[in-house]
Amino acid sequence: MAQVPNMINTTPPLKMIFKGRLEFGNTRTYEMVTKQWNTRLETYFKSDILFKGEDIFLDEEYALTLPQPHSVLYGTEKAWRGTTDMLREIVQFAIVGKLQCWCIYNGVVTEIILEPKTDKGAILEYWLGCELVQKDGGMEEASAALSRAIDKYQRHALAYERRGYVNYKLGNFKDALYDFSKSIDIYPGNPEPHYGRGKVRMLKNEWEAAAQDFEHTLKRSIALQPLFWLARLKKGECLVHCKKYNEAIPELEQYLKRDFDKENPNFRRRRRAWYLLGKALLGIGKVKEALNAINQSIAIREGVELLPESEALLQRGIVLKQSGAKGFQNDFEAAAALGNVEAVRMLKEM
Repeated sequence: MAQVPNMINTTPPLKMIFKGRLEFGNTRTYEMVTKQWNTRLETYFKSDILFKGEDIFLDEEYALTLPQPHSVLYGTEKAWRGTTDMLREIVQFAIVGKLQCWCIYNGVVTEIILEPKTDKGAILEYWLGCELVQKDGGMEEASAALSRAIDKYQRHALAYERRGYVNYKLGNFKDALYDFSKSIDIYPGNPEPHYGRGKVRMLKNEWEAAAQDFEHTLKRSIALQPLFWLARLKKGECLVHCKKYNEAIPELEQYLKRDFDKENPNFRRRRRAWYLLGKALLGIGKVKEALNAINQSIAIREGVELLPESEALLQRGIVLKQSGAKGFQNDFEAAAALGNVEAVRMLKEM
């Protein structure tokens, strides 16, 4: 984790972003939390906390919810440390939830993720499920653990989201759709279930509804998160399928302007993004620009598994043919040789 620069008594202030929600489950725990907050604020943190208790504690829901969709604040290093230390103390009282905190200064980003990790049954089962998701062949066991977490706490939005992911991976798309939707119903501020539901809807060719889910993901995440850019790419793809090319192009262009490092899951999706941009540009008659985009796609070798060579060659052949240029038949033949059925059909028609 990057170290926060020493900014005390220095301008400009640090930029800080906070998002998330915690649920405490019952009156007793909630009262204990609010008492802890007030006591620590009075005796230790004083003015170093960036949030007021009355703005974030929801008495009727026994919850702490940071202002939606996220809060952008400016302050000192002392305020950053005081606020995150206070939230770190409070989070362990929760039965479910996640808080995300970012501090940005001079291009250096510090990220802190706070989640409850105690011996409460719902928490233990949830983390067991999350661990099993990462293991080969552990999906069925992960689903069982996450189901137990939900049985122990019916409002476990994060467990529903993770179980939705498991069902998606197992091909249980109807169950995945239910889990993602249930997670959204409980806590709509979490971007992950919107993204998951959008992917399920793409498989059902429900492109308009999927695009809306990815738009909701964008509104509930920030540009520092890989998920934000994954959602932008998926939204662009849905718009291409809807033939809303003029709406798809800026989404895809914004995505491609971003400089992703190799560890970012978006890095190997640039190939597909250029391909989709080529299709969108062709859709509005910008043939020269479309050809450039498809060539950019073919030149990128990372992410071939996300865009087979045959698909890229077929699309370039279509662009060349529409532009009246030579070489399109060679692309069709190369795509057909790689097993592309559409390329075989087009060659027969020729």
